[in-house]
Amino acid sequence: MSALVAYPLLVIVGLLILILATTSKISGMKFMLMGISIILVGGVLIIDENTRLAGFEYIMLYTGLIFGVIGFIREN
Repeated sequence: MSALVAYPLLVIVGLLILILATTSKISGMKFMLMGISIILVGGVLIIDENTRLAGFEYIMLYTGLIFGVIGFIREN
């Protein structure tokens, strides 16, 4: 996946997660657990040699990282 596609897509995903975090009443612990599970799925896809997702697995990994950071910051 080229940088022209990856960076804007990562920004859009981050903004969508930020909107979800500010409008929902989900606790911070649940956000962190969801982020950890997304990171694990993305990591398995990165390690697997037969997946050809053109960099989508890295976007999943960063999405999980964003969820984890938001869950750490949330007070609920």
